[in-house]
Amino acid sequence: MSKLKNMRLVEIPKFRALSSGILPLDKIFFVENSFSAWLDAHRYLIKEHIFEPQDFLWHENDDINRSTWIVAVKDGVTENDTTPYSIIEFPGGMFLVATCDELDNDDLNETVLEMRQWIDCSEVFEYGDLPGMCNMPNPDGAIDKALGIAQQQIFLPIKFKEGNA
Repeated sequence: MSKLKNMRLVEIPKFRALSSGILPLDKIFFVENSFSAWLDAHRYLIKEHIFEPQDFLWHENDDINRSTWIVAVKDGVTENDTTPYSIIEFPGGMFLVATCDELDNDDLNETVLEMRQWIDCSEVFEYGDLPGMCNMPNPDGAIDKALGIAQQQIFLPIKFKEGNA
């Protein structure tokens, strides 16, 4: 198996999360009544992180107009607290992770291609059953502004090939 080449393997445990449901990106982020606006008003329900953000975005069938954003919620939060949004249990799993510049499509595409090639060449892992996901490691934007890029972490699901678990 080749070295990780600036990628890493992580295990994410299962967790309870608030889900946007499947929405176009502009309903998740860019309008007054968006999911992100609702989250900003309800931060007290969201599980804080120490190092890694506890939220993920994915596109259903690679269609950005059918996206889901999930955010970990604190213990004790119920759907009564999160109406009109639902709480789901994210199943957790293993992921290959790499970072790219979200604003540079060439960098994003090259990063995903290299990750897929690594998985394809692996003797131990194969592509997993969950969707590929992403998140922003610096959601307040200060580090990204200083760097002049928008860091995005890409999470591609992996699983052990039969006989390697």
